[in-house]
Amino acid sequence: MGATTASTRRVDVGDLDVRATLKPLGVFGIDPTHRWYPSGFAKAVLTPEGPGTTRHRWSGDGRVEVEAWGDGAGWLLAHAPDWLGRHDDIAGFDPSHHPAIDRLWGRHGRFRLARAGLVWQELLFVMLGQRVTTEEAARSWARLCHRYGTPAPGPCDLLLPPTPTAIAELHYSDLHTVNVERRRADAIVLAARRADRLEEAASMDAADALTRLTALPGLGLWTATSTITVSHGDPDTIVLRDYGLPTMVNYAFTGDARHLDPDAGGDERMCELLAPWAGHRHRVVRLLFTAGISPPRRGPRSFNPDIRRL
Repeated sequence: MGATTASTRRVDVGDLDVRATLKPLGVFGIDPTHRWYPSGFAKAVLTPEGPGTTRHRWSGDGRVEVEAWGDGAGWLLAHAPDWLGRHDDIAGFDPSHHPAIDRLWGRHGRFRLARAGLVWQELLFVMLGQRVTTEEAARSWARLCHRYGTPAPGPCDLLLPPTPTAIAELHYSDLHTVNVERRRADAIVLAARRADRLEEAASMDAADALTRLTALPGLGLWTATSTITVSHGDPDTIVLRDYGLPTMVNYAFTGDARHLDPDAGGDERMCELLAPWAGHRHRVVRLLFTAGISPPRRGPRSFNPDIRRL
């Protein structure tokens, strides 16, 4: 399919908060694989059918116009309803278990959980975030895409992320140029070399996908659960071993902003607070993010050395 030829479809979404639903698919402004517009979102994607670009546009009339370019256009259009959370069933979710959640759901509950349907692209981004700040992970992702990605099809002026083949051919030292030290670099290259097996997890349920991803050295609980929340849009998968998430959840429920170490009881406390919403625990976490809940900062930002200069 030519780069300038778009395929299109419309998806009925009712009163969906489209921006909040798509937000997990494009978080950081310096990410060259996506772009936000006042009423639109575009993303370059490595689909199973080839590279593609999709652009969603909405005008508040209850419909989203979806365009796609490239060899992956058919796949992107077929999965557009999943990106817009049309698979997401909120039956059984009762926000009234806690007054704060009930109040926030009334104000911000028009989002649904997007399901990307892909593992490699989300996994690569997440692996860059292991043991570093989110800001540095985003900078490394941008550098990686500019260095090893390729121009995406279509008119949106985006970059495709690196393919597994491109990463699999690298030496760990090649990733020093994007500020990734040997431990993460080795894990990323190994994941690229096993990408076919990892990508199979996209068609599994969340529990089996978690087992598949964590079977590979270098893919722990944080990496796997962070990936699955986006690849599967699973309403119950909680990101575990996250530095800040237990603190944020505890603050939302109790007002206590003290840091909770995920490895020293923090995860257990988070799961305890979310237990009334079993089956929808990730939905509650997404609600807190959508509402902008964040504990006050009590100290300086973390700092990771730039190994490109070492």
